[in-house]
Amino acid sequence: AAWSGSASSPDLIFFWGAKAQQFATARTVDVPFLQNVFHRYMHLYYPPFVTNVYAFAAMTVGRFPWTGAVLTFPLLLAALAAGLPGALRLSIPRSAAAAWSALAVAAIAGAGIDADIAGNGEMPLILFETLAVALLVSPEARRGSIQLLAGILLAGAVTAKVEGLPFAVAAVALFVAAGVVRGARQAAAWRLVLPSALCLGGWFLFGTTRGLFTGYAGEGKMFDLYPGRLLAVAGDVGRSLAGTGYGLPWLVPLAALVAAAGASRRLSRAAWIPLGTAAALTGFFVFTYLHRAEDPTLWISWSAARIFIAVATLLVIGGACAGGVAEPSPGKRGRSRR
Repeated sequence: AAWSGSASSPDLIFFWGAKAQQFATARTVDVPFLQNVFHRYMHLYYPPFVTNVYAFAAMTVGRFPWTGAVLTFPLLLAALAAGLPGALRLSIPRSAAAAWSALAVAAIAGAGIDADIAGNGEMPLILFETLAVALLVSPEARRGSIQLLAGILLAGAVTAKVEGLPFAVAAVALFVAAGVVRGARQAAAWRLVLPSALCLGGWFLFGTTRGLFTGYAGEGKMFDLYPGRLLAVAGDVGRSLAGTGYGLPWLVPLAALVAAAGASRRLSRAAWIPLGTAAALTGFFVFTYLHRAEDPTLWISWSAARIFIAVATLLVIGGACAGGVAEPSPGKRGRSRR
């Protein structure tokens, strides 16, 4: 589907690819191009990771690699399929890690094809987010090196797309609140936050010093909401998800989560990290849709299925560790220290 172009959207042409092509031509982030009022639709404040990677690729081959851009969807999905079982094996048995990983990859593939994410920023975002949370729910997350690795993955998420920032904030807050690290919480928080703060802070500093932006653009004042549209927004989101693979990319992980929680008759402390993050993301998305004066129906039909893919993967990880995660054996801890 990616190879044929049927899994991609006009966003690749209108701003992801167009900005990257221009940056490659200028061999830098083209400030005059972004300052042009006619280019405002390109979301000039968007984090720079995806466009800059594409720009480097274009500089290497001498033109923008459109086919290569859309093939990042299966390529990064394959990378996630290779990496996620190993991350989950830190928490659950090998066979269970393989099964839950297969569910996550299938959910992303099914939703991603229908939601046309190939070549856009969703797949890099989902790759970083999923691996970061898979590390945070493991008993090995008590180690500073694992916390730093998760922090670097979260930095990839916040520099891939705007919604990576609320994801990272929620995941770090829930990890610290869950008490996975008893004591040294402040040090753990710094390891998780510092990479994102440096990367995103550098991007905002770049935008501020060049008169481009001071942060992420919104629609009107911060708390100018239209709560009367809540039911309509919820219905539009539901219809968008139901029309994407018949809703199965979300319904199957939800059913698996319910089954796993029912079998163990409880939710582990670690499970609340992905599930709480999913709830926070959902609230953020609904808040965003209620923040625009215009009717958001068309906007929701374009975007809801794409941005809610992260919620599907979080449901999978929540199900994987619903009954609790294994403590690392003394031998494993000894090998880790060496």
